[in-house]
Amino acid sequence: MTIGILGGGVWGSALARILSQHKVIIYARDENIVKSINEHKINPKLKYSSFNENVSATSSLSDFTDVTFLFIALPAQKIREVFQELKINKIKNIILCSKGIEISSSKFLTEVINELTNYKTISVLSGPSFSSEVSQNLPTAVTLATEKKKDFDKISELITSKNFRMYYSSDLIGGALKNIYAIASGIAEGLNLGENAKSALISRSFVEMTRFAEKFKANKNTLFGLSGLGDLILTCGSHSSRNTQFGIKIASSKYENFSDLIQSQEVTEGYYTVEAVYNISKKNNIEMPIMESVYNILYNKYDLKEELIKLLNRPLRDEKI
Repeated sequence: MTIGILGGGVWGSALARILSQHKVIIYARDENIVKSINEHKINPKLKYSSFNENVSATSSLSDFTDVTFLFIALPAQKIREVFQELKINKIKNIILCSKGIEISSSKFLTEVINELTNYKTISVLSGPSFSSEVSQNLPTAVTLATEKKKDFDKISELITSKNFRMYYSSDLIGGALKNIYAIASGIAEGLNLGENAKSALISRSFVEMTRFAEKFKANKNTLFGLSGLGDLILTCGSHSSRNTQFGIKIASSKYENFSDLIQSQEVTEGYYTVEAVYNISKKNNIEMPIMESVYNILYNKYDLKEELIKLLNRPLRDEKI
């Protein structure tokens, strides 16, 4: 049995480490990463971790024709491009480990994959899980959402580490929005608005996530779990989050074009996701003022401090979810 991982970044490599009691092949376009993994068993993007002999890498998608399980750890906006090159008539088992929404189509990533390929099963892995900690075998708990419990059992058996624990869910929507709110949290921190303001912002961000997800028939119980609230707390509260760091940087620096900052660091999914979510919220009349402020800051060059102060001074009303 061979496990395929699409994505040679830190998340794909972290997944490879916890799956490495089996034969694992990683797809990466960067030939330097492929060479480093094959010759030295190290991904230069992933510090402090090395691979065993079961893990190899390739830049050719033709090497994935016989994989039994396919883990997707690509940036959300690259999934369509890669799958259009992946020539497999029917993939046995897909595990989606990427987060976000496709900008061009405003579709959830599960919808994108449904459109592009046939498969036997599809699952969604999500939850509070920084790649660097997973790769170091530090304790982590995540949600694995599958349509059938037997598929959860089959996939969970692939991972023998007691420090990577998976909980079952049948809700495939997952936590696509949390990176948007991590940017908002980072902006609040970068503007030195204080811990009270940041806490209020995160709490109300969860309300917006809930409104959005329930519009698309997500289970509220799932939202209060690891893939919803758990992931939001981790991403908004840690300096290890690329999206939080992005928010801090744009609050403390002057950039004429935030896309310039995007190019200077690792992929920041929230920057792309907010555009898709903005379009979806307008189309479906979903009230999401924090998301809308992040969109206005990033794409319409609104004043950062004015936007966040406006949010924190919205009209008083009953607190509810």
